[in-house]
Amino acid sequence: MGRGLALGVLVAALAAVVAVPTAGARPWPKSQPKSKPACSNSSVLLLGSYPSEVSANLALERLDPGQPTAVQGHDFYSGRLEGRHVILGIAGQSPADTYAITQLALKRFSCVSAVVFEGTAGGGGESGLADVTVPSKWTEYDGQTFAGHNSTASVSPAALAVARSIASDATSQLGSTAAVDDGPCACSGLVDSLKLVPTMRSPKVIVGGAGETDGTGGSDQCLAEGGMLEGCNPCPPASTPPLIPSGVTAGATTSLEAARLASLAARDGALVPNAAQLLSRVAAPAPSARAASTQPGTTSGTTYIADDQQTSASMLAAQAHHLPFIAFRGISDTTDVGDLWPFEWLVYQQLAADNAAVAARLWIEHWNVRAQPPRRSAKTRMRVPARPPREPARRHP
Repeated sequence: MGRGLALGVLVAALAAVVAVPTAGARPWPKSQPKSKPACSNSSVLLLGSYPSEVSANLALERLDPGQPTAVQGHDFYSGRLEGRHVILGIAGQSPADTYAITQLALKRFSCVSAVVFEGTAGGGGESGLADVTVPSKWTEYDGQTFAGHNSTASVSPAALAVARSIASDATSQLGSTAAVDDGPCACSGLVDSLKLVPTMRSPKVIVGGAGETDGTGGSDQCLAEGGMLEGCNPCPPASTPPLIPSGVTAGATTSLEAARLASLAARDGALVPNAAQLLSRVAAPAPSARAASTQPGTTSGTTYIADDQQTSASMLAAQAHHLPFIAFRGISDTTDVGDLWPFEWLVYQQLAADNAAVAARLWIEHWNVRAQPPRRSAKTRMRVPARPPREPARRHP
């Protein structure tokens, strides 16, 4: 047998062995499928706890056809805000609702690059009326726990970096005059006019510091026809009523004195005629920022710059999906005016919500998902409980 023939026989024999493995032999591994490409059209999930908190940005959103999108009875508005794709909705007033609805949205809508919470809060530390706070970390129950996991949880560094970059621009756009209506309930057509009340101060955006989610409103429930303060879904954009300056703060020389006069006027029915009727339908204490005048964690001498009832629950849901989270909380009330909760909140909640909306909108405009670091592997990710946060026992002042 020639050398060439022998070599050919050997090659043929080897090929047969490779092509037909023996019984029980492990087959050659198949090539791994390529990873899915990043979403070309990612969205930001923008949430608030009641309709007034999202009304400003909803009015500016260019909606996709066929909106809203109903998901198990919850309306979400998909569209464009500042050139970015945004899904806007209400996450509810109680911590359990906030967690569950945030989770619901993240399971329904794919390609979400970040979760943003906007709304009102009680002020403390360096924050004052109408300021917008962007805490770098959040705690629950005055530092006792964070959703059963850690005592504090930090906001995404990348998200905070964007917040710092837009803080100056946002500060220049913040409002300092509160528009108080008879409810307020613009989406129900019950408003005849908006009464203007000055704050007599220049609000600012504060990035950094600690925020606290108190949880004293853990059992608060929305109402199907609750309007701007108690509704379960965003109110469709409505026309703006005429603006009428109010004289209830006449004679005030400081912002604190003006806030106190306005709060007293709301309490006595001179500024918000239906205040008593409205607040009688709201579980005590009233929606969002409710702890500001009754809990020690929101006095001007504390380290918490914001106090609310929803943020950490939404943050926990975002972390369960390994998504960046950030919250913009406008200060609607403080304890500086004395025991005038919830009337100060009733006067200034829309101004606080609108200011928070300004900062959130600018943040969304500058959020660049491509700049985010790769997600950590399953071994290095922070372990986050899959269950919703425990309903807390109501604390009393």
